[in-house]
Amino acid sequence: MTASVLSEHLRSGDRIMIGQATGEPQGLVAEMFDVARQLTEIEVFCGYSLNAAWKGDIPASLRISTYCGLGTIGSLVGRSRAQVIPFSMSQLSTALTSGKMPIDVVLLQVAPMDAEGYHSLGPAVDYVWEAAQNARVVIVEVNDNIPATRSDCRLHSSEVVMALNSETPLPELPAEPAGELQRRVAREVARLVPDGATLQLGIGKLSAAIAHALIDRRGLRIRCGMVGDWFLELVAAGAVDEATPDSCLASLAVGSSIYSSLSPKGLLGFAPPARLVQPIAGSPFLAINSAIEVDLRGQANAEYLGDRYVGASSGQTDYFRAAHASANGLAILALPSVNERGTISRIVPYLTSGYVTSAQSDVDIIITEHGIADIRATNFDQRRKLIANIADPQMGHGLR
Repeated sequence: MTASVLSEHLRSGDRIMIGQATGEPQGLVAEMFDVARQLTEIEVFCGYSLNAAWKGDIPASLRISTYCGLGTIGSLVGRSRAQVIPFSMSQLSTALTSGKMPIDVVLLQVAPMDAEGYHSLGPAVDYVWEAAQNARVVIVEVNDNIPATRSDCRLHSSEVVMALNSETPLPELPAEPAGELQRRVAREVARLVPDGATLQLGIGKLSAAIAHALIDRRGLRIRCGMVGDWFLELVAAGAVDEATPDSCLASLAVGSSIYSSLSPKGLLGFAPPARLVQPIAGSPFLAINSAIEVDLRGQANAEYLGDRYVGASSGQTDYFRAAHASANGLAILALPSVNERGTISRIVPYLTSGYVTSAQSDVDIIITEHGIADIRATNFDQRRKLIANIADPQMGHGLR
């Protein structure tokens, strides 16, 4: 059934956008591969994916692009089968709404229809929402395992073509236990986070460690492009503001235990990226991001590891600029001073890749396990000394 639906709607030369994370319809992607073998010149944009199908045989007719080198899409980037467009989330949204990046077909995974005929996008409300407003057709896979979530962004059944029903398990990303290095960085970050702050974190070991270090805070508000299971720990500890409407918003939730906590009336709501970077009166916006390396000017590289594209520009600069627009907000870059093996310094004289994710003017604070470098209102000589002082002492001789 699905193949005939896609065959009816897909054409040679089409530009297809696929939902990311839990929004990716794995059954439709597999069917797209089959249909695409009979077509030519299909352009496909897919973001963060945990779908193993991207590691397999990809039809030659598909020209794939992405904004990241993360997840299974990263394997395509690594073998030059997918090309990276270095979008920030705001740039991607603008490209979609302005028509600079036209989309013909959206393939999306959604929750079952509610009593009013609407499909929730579940824990994935991002740039695909803008693409869906302008596409020729939105083709959905209705998955019984997608939880309906609290969001203004819903698709009516009259606006979509239903191609498939499924019970595919949601893609999980179990939390990795933080090491002592991450915990030390997290303790330094926690020194700067007051009660009532608006907090932006990502996913991964360091974000989880930072959240754990904040369990004694109260009244925290959440604005995250991607939230993980660490959110549940903050809620259980009573650290999150549960009284203010829309105190907690995200675009994506990726984890394991977090999915069962979501509902249309749940504490965690979902909204497109532009909504998440609007300052909240009376609540300082603390944007906490990480990087692969940072140099002595305060420039950050969050994308390249050597000559391999493994990260993303994503929302880092958008959130940093939101922090600057917030009274008492802070753009914080947090990272261990060395790599996991302790053999390479992540504080460097100059970015080794030559690629800048966040400019020297974007970053307010740099934090490692060795302390805090506040580089606001500093000249280059001053910030060089401040940043060198938080490098690993065994590797920082060439920095000072």
